[in-house]
Amino acid sequence: MTTVRTILALTTSQGWSLRQMDVKNAFLHGDLKEEIYISLPPDMVVTPSLEVCRLCQYLYGLKQASYVWFDKFCSTLPGFHFTQSQFDSSLLFCKTFAGIVLLLIYVNDIVITGSDIAFLTQLQQHLKASFHMKDHGPLQYFLGLQVQFTLTGTLLHQHKYTEEVILLAGL
Repeated sequence: MTTVRTILALTTSQGWSLRQMDVKNAFLHGDLKEEIYISLPPDMVVTPSLEVCRLCQYLYGLKQASYVWFDKFCSTLPGFHFTQSQFDSSLLFCKTFAGIVLLLIYVNDIVITGSDIAFLTQLQQHLKASFHMKDHGPLQYFLGLQVQFTLTGTLLHQHKYTEEVILLAGL
């Protein structure tokens, strides 16, 4: 959250736009490098020979799935010369002749900002060509934070998150 707030402060002070993208079925993009077998759910009717299945793709919930997905994502960026932050591994940045571009990835949610608009556009097109993605446009909601840009600054609140917690609690 410190990184998210820092990026929001930086973009607000510099007047940069923030774009949000979402990778659909992110973990399915990971390349399976080992044999993984799973037991079938107890409710599933199976023959004795089919009590265990070998996976062909990573699934949500496997402990190595997020690491493999992140490696796959980073492997699509070599031409862009991004550097991974030593303080937060989910933050990648690239210095260009025209400025800087920041890319923040959290599982399948991506936030992109920076001062080099041409590079940002090229990066977005590359990501859309590499993965099945949805471009959500300007950042509005990320990791439970609602973001509203005003003429005087950026407003952060958790109204939607609070409503969801209240609904879950049955109040």
